[in-house]
Amino acid sequence: MAVWFTLLLFGGSDVFFEGSLEDVFAQAKKQEKLIVVDVYTTWCGPCKLLDKTTWNDARVKKLLGEDVIGVKIDAEKGEGIDFARKYKISAYPNLLILNADGEVVSRQVGYVAPAQFLEWVRQVI
Repeated sequence: MAVWFTLLLFGGSDVFFEGSLEDVFAQAKKQEKLIVVDVYTTWCGPCKLLDKTTWNDARVKKLLGEDVIGVKIDAEKGEGIDFARKYKISAYPNLLILNADGEVVSRQVGYVAPAQFLEWVRQVI
């Protein structure tokens, strides 16, 4: 059963590209970009706050659209379960920066405000 992951693209959190995780890594290789993964659950309060604030910030949208590939993965559905297990996710939200080979470059656990998120990602890339 294929699971689709949501890629946050420039233009707003309401504009989504759907594809498999395999497609995400292929796109990252092709574009030579890192992947920012938001591992969340539907019941997580800080995850919802991240959706309302950080992912709706114009500067964050621009960064996700131009410099990295943003992905949201529900840790409790489909292949998201295996993804969370593989990356040892035990708290939410869990933000990962992965390279195109799936290796963790950096990780943040918990809510991250827009300015803090931007600083973190820019330091990594």
